[in-house]
Amino acid sequence: METNYLFDPIQFKEFGFSFFEGSDFYYRYQISKKLFKKHVYIPFGPNCKTKQGFLNFLEHTNTLEKITIDLPMIYSNETKQEVISLLKEKGFKQIPYVHQDEETIIINKEDFKISSKLRNKINHGHSVAEIQVKQTLNEKELNDLYNIYLISSKRINFNPKSINIFKKMSENSLISLAYKDNEMLGFVFGYIFNSCSKNILAIMFTAQTDLGREMRVGHAMHYDLFEKAFNEYAIDLIDFHGASRTKNRPYTSFKQEFSSNFQDLPGSFTRS
Repeated sequence: METNYLFDPIQFKEFGFSFFEGSDFYYRYQISKKLFKKHVYIPFGPNCKTKQGFLNFLEHTNTLEKITIDLPMIYSNETKQEVISLLKEKGFKQIPYVHQDEETIIINKEDFKISSKLRNKINHGHSVAEIQVKQTLNEKELNDLYNIYLISSKRINFNPKSINIFKKMSENSLISLAYKDNEMLGFVFGYIFNSCSKNILAIMFTAQTDLGREMRVGHAMHYDLFEKAFNEYAIDLIDFHGASRTKNRPYTSFKQEFSSNFQDLPGSFTRS
């Protein structure tokens, strides 16, 4: 698996908004205008296979009037400091994350320990549902999963993404599915990639039907996915892909049941 200098799956063009691809880098962006000045906003980007790709991106930013970059998680302190230094050399100033979580929760293989309280919740899930962990999905499984995603999106008033993003991430995924009597109750969708020479499983989507929520299958789905990721798929660490102790995110407390290893993201940077 090829390593990446900077990478986050959320930069795949299938996630929507505008998209730009340059030499060894690409990014999704939103654009706004204020006082006739265009402001480009890049969430968790850019994606760069190499350091040279990031240098190419920095040169490209000279063509933009105003730009704000929310950097993704960087899994090497050396790379993180290098990226920050290069941004500051180009005149970027660090600001707080506004739209995105400013930290995430990481689970390392050696730290993957389950409390007795959490174990009881996992055992309950196993007692009421069958959990399957797969790398690939057939067409029916993908459609069933997407329908659950639509149900969950409506429940939380979230504007859902196209099924195309699930098809794209299925190219290198690890997915946990919960079933009861052949009915899919929920899923946890993880994307596998290599960054800074570490194999990462990023948890990108999770959703359940109303019955799945009632039966409380979420802990078992996550546990089985994590256990197999570490023991069967050579994953070095799992990234919950977002958490915040300042923004009152409802999902943070659930993620903390598996780990309290909060990691600060590298920062948000802007230049006018």
